[in-house]
Amino acid sequence: MMPIVAGVALLAQLATNTELGYKFPLPEGFVAFPAAAAQPDVVGCWTESVPASPSGALIMCVQRMHGTIGREALRPEDVPPGSKLVHYKWKGFDIDGVRTDTAESGNPVVILAAQMPLKPEAVNLIVTGPQDQAARVEAIMTATLAAFEGESNWLSAAERSGRLGNIAGVGIALAILVFAVRMWRRRAQTA
Repeated sequence: MMPIVAGVALLAQLATNTELGYKFPLPEGFVAFPAAAAQPDVVGCWTESVPASPSGALIMCVQRMHGTIGREALRPEDVPPGSKLVHYKWKGFDIDGVRTDTAESGNPVVILAAQMPLKPEAVNLIVTGPQDQAARVEAIMTATLAAFEGESNWLSAAERSGRLGNIAGVGIALAILVFAVRMWRRRAQTA
């Protein structure tokens, strides 16, 4: 009976959204945070049940972007003032992110956001926490991205190669066909 209980506990720690097509395991000790989820376009939010820092708890949210995003990289001038462009890896893709070091209620905080190129709609994965927990905020973002599941609207390198191979194959087939027609016409003219 113990394995079933452990399995149920693991399932309770999975964040899913069937409309947006993603799922990922929540960091250990995180629980639903409905107050933050009431923000515009936020579809899910979680926080530490017991903050690891006296400065406050870490918070993780998913925010919808109302459309897909292309593969064009953000430029440093595209990010808000006081923020900097950062990059993350997800499923072999280089994805854009933004890091903001700011203050809330006089307390320094770090905010990380990663743009997830999901199909049918992109989302921002946001992790924030007290500045003294910046390393944990980074570690949680990296670990969550490593386990984040969802279908991307971007083609992987293998998919792009496959399409390029198909295009090249069609080109070669057309070239062979043109060559064969020319050879047939030459033979027909000499006969």
